[in-house]
Amino acid sequence: MFRNLKIIFLALFLAVPIGAVSAQSIDEADFSIEKIGLIDLAFVLRNADAATKVRELLNEKRDEFSLEFQETEAELLQAERELNLKRGILSESDFNAEVQQFQQRVSDVQREIQFKRNSLDQAFQEAQDNLRELAFEIVTDIATRERLDVVLTRETALIFRPALNITNEVLSELNERTKNARIEVGKLPF
Repeated sequence: MFRNLKIIFLALFLAVPIGAVSAQSIDEADFSIEKIGLIDLAFVLRNADAATKVRELLNEKRDEFSLEFQETEAELLQAERELNLKRGILSESDFNAEVQQFQQRVSDVQREIQFKRNSLDQAFQEAQDNLRELAFEIVTDIATRERLDVVLTRETALIFRPALNITNEVLSELNERTKNARIEVGKLPF
């Protein structure tokens, strides 16, 4: 099958005259690259002071929720014990109604836990997206200032000269621009 595709592709390629490939002439100077920059964006986003602050705030909020849910769990365990004590006292239909109410409460708590976890994850992702956007702005500023023709990410470069690396400069400027930024987790919908 692949051999047939190769033959068809080759036939199509040979059928198109070389001069017909491009109707316009391409000015080779448009593709000349004189200065290249390199950035390890993952390193910048992982080590930015603002990213550390966001992680700390979100961990505090997670710990707060954990304590809250431990209290709720203790209340539910107590309610379950009380419900089991009522098994012989209540009629079967009344007991089943209370069991159903208890199960609904447990289900509500589980949904609330999942909602808060998802909200925290979303808040973290939004903060990361904002940092990434600001890092891109900084890269653009540095590229303009340094007259860089191309900026590659570290992941795309196999071999490079260390002098091309602008990662520390981007990280430093990102830290400077975000040092007075207020980072709040209070935007969570709960």
